[in-house]
Amino acid sequence: MTRAILAVYQLLSILLLPFIIIALLVRARTQAAYGKRLGERLGFCPKPSNKNKSGNLVIHGASLGEITALKPFIQNVMQQYAHYTITVTSFTPAGSSQIKKLFGQHVNHTYLPIDSPLCNYFFLTRLKPDAIVFMETELWPSLIQQAHKRDIKLLLINARLSQKSVRSYQKIHRLITPVLQCFHAILAQSDENKKHFLQLGASVNTTYTTGNLKYDLQLNDTTKTLITTLKQTLSDRSVWVVGSSHQDEEALILTAFKKILTQHPNTLLVLAPRHTERYSPIIEQLQEHAFKCVQRSRAQTPNHDTQVWLVDTIGELLAFYGIATVCTVAGSFGATGGHNPLEPALFHKATTLGPNMQNAAELTQQLLAANAIIQQPNSHAQTLADNITQLLSSHKKREQLGANAYALLQQNQGATKKALEALNKLVPPRP
Repeated sequence: MTRAILAVYQLLSILLLPFIIIALLVRARTQAAYGKRLGERLGFCPKPSNKNKSGNLVIHGASLGEITALKPFIQNVMQQYAHYTITVTSFTPAGSSQIKKLFGQHVNHTYLPIDSPLCNYFFLTRLKPDAIVFMETELWPSLIQQAHKRDIKLLLINARLSQKSVRSYQKIHRLITPVLQCFHAILAQSDENKKHFLQLGASVNTTYTTGNLKYDLQLNDTTKTLITTLKQTLSDRSVWVVGSSHQDEEALILTAFKKILTQHPNTLLVLAPRHTERYSPIIEQLQEHAFKCVQRSRAQTPNHDTQVWLVDTIGELLAFYGIATVCTVAGSFGATGGHNPLEPALFHKATTLGPNMQNAAELTQQLLAANAIIQQPNSHAQTLADNITQLLSSHKKREQLGANAYALLQQNQGATKKALEALNKLVPPRP
């Protein structure tokens, strides 16, 4: 029965392949990058140069956020497996850009192929990996089962699975359970996540709790230098940084900002949209609201009249958190489900969230329990404005939240080391 279900899944993926390509080309009309490198989507990835290399490892992070969280892990893998070819894959152009920015030519890079048997065959045949490391909830039945048949080691790190996802996957458990059992190790973010994987049929002998990679944030010299540069562009004024905003919440943010300005008229809003296709529409919104705006991509810097600094660049959000007075992690006021709420903690920053943090529910609960963050119960502009206004008015409150957040960050680090140890057991580094 299991083989039959997998065969049906693979047949459907083959039949749907032309439509997936068409969907990518349609998306390319607004995001040109989706129309490029289509060969990689089909499995025709660049062949790495194996000269003087004794093995191959593939590490996959779906998009920008995952690649950012994987950075310390990838850097350690590059050191420990210096004689291996390291291929880092992503699905999105934003993830691809981040890989190139963080690692340049030091890693091989390609998109992970569409989960169709022919695409997977070409991908695995060209790379011949000794191991593939997936992150969080990347469960691709065809690729994983083909890799398993080739005796490629499979590792799922920072694994998370919400109760809602469990209910969804249980409807197709005959497809998903065999996939989970292909993994040689599943490293869950928490005991709750571990329980969810076991509920779906993961093996108790290969499923562990090792913590969350997102706690293992690190500051590199490039980011430190950028923070120094950004600070030099600012006069003595309050800065509200809103990171990773989405279409269904940007109007709310701008409405809240108008209310904030009535009490703190010298505040600068730094707005960093999550997706590049949002840049032009946001500029139009800012013009409609008559905000005085500068764009980061044009190397424009704010003066004393500037009200909004639009961060229309990739990979610089962390540095902007470093210059904030108050931060808000967006993606949490609409349907998205939130983004990493820990990044501002690296700089001892007071941070607020919207009500929808289902993608980082446990992180959010840990922060709330430590009195290290403010989460509003609704998606009202007035509530957001009230929270930011109160924080801008209270240095003591900001200091307390920031200190608690940083302490929590320090206390929970170590997941990267455990992920490396798991990889070492599966693929011992060769001299």
